[in-house]
Amino acid sequence: MAAIAVFNPKGGVGKTTLSVNLAWESARAGNRTLLWDLDGQGDSTAILVESRQPPRMDAARLMHGIADIHAHIVPSKVAGLDVLVPEEDMRCTDNWFVHMAQQQRLGRLLVDLKQRYDRIIIDCPPGLGDTARRLLLVADLIIVPVIPAPLAVRGLERVREYVTHKRGRHAPILPVFSMVDRRRALHKAALADHPDWPVVPMSSAAEQMSCTKQPIGVAMPDGPAALVFRRLWNGIDSKLCQMRVARKVSAGMALAPYEAARGAGSLPLAAAPVQP
Repeated sequence: MAAIAVFNPKGGVGKTTLSVNLAWESARAGNRTLLWDLDGQGDSTAILVESRQPPRMDAARLMHGIADIHAHIVPSKVAGLDVLVPEEDMRCTDNWFVHMAQQQRLGRLLVDLKQRYDRIIIDCPPGLGDTARRLLLVADLIIVPVIPAPLAVRGLERVREYVTHKRGRHAPILPVFSMVDRRRALHKAALADHPDWPVVPMSSAAEQMSCTKQPIGVAMPDGPAALVFRRLWNGIDSKLCQMRVARKVSAGMALAPYEAARGAGSLPLAAAPVQP
């Protein structure tokens, strides 16, 4: 159970392409998956959800804790993948997220969603406003698509500095080179500077998503672009599993003095009911 924010302060870097295809790969792997579409253009919803309108939700009532967000979750065209389609005032203003965070409802909302879904992928809006800031602080993993250029990499550093400052520890950030054209000298130089970052090449398959209204893995399942996203998701899922194990170990170490004081009658730490 994990919430993954796909974010970059700059627009036009492939966030929605990454969000949709990672969500599809997650569902394909058997995870109960939710894509939370918060990008102002709503492209994730346009690709994954049929043209029918989702049930209307009163965002103000939800903000004050008297409405159910589950009523605004709709099934996508992909088995095992649902989409949370917010009201326009949730997309276009930061007030909703600020209030939810101040009332400690945003964290509880994610905990509630995690009871229903194994993986939650958030297609974040661009910019470093309050909406993005709140989401970056509650996400379990932040994926930052970066176009291989100096100014784009600078945007990653802004995210890293903000999350590290607010969380007080190393931020769980995964940079991903996006829309890569290896024929360009600037792109080749950036890849050489960061050889360990995952790479998503520029592809016609990604460009055609707006026309096909399908994830790449559906439209071109055997193509090279589909293989790129499959490998990327496998690496991300492995990282999430490692983080979950690390949290369990950390919680177990914290319990150790208490368990030792309880004596021989205590449960073994491996069997202790520790939540991830």
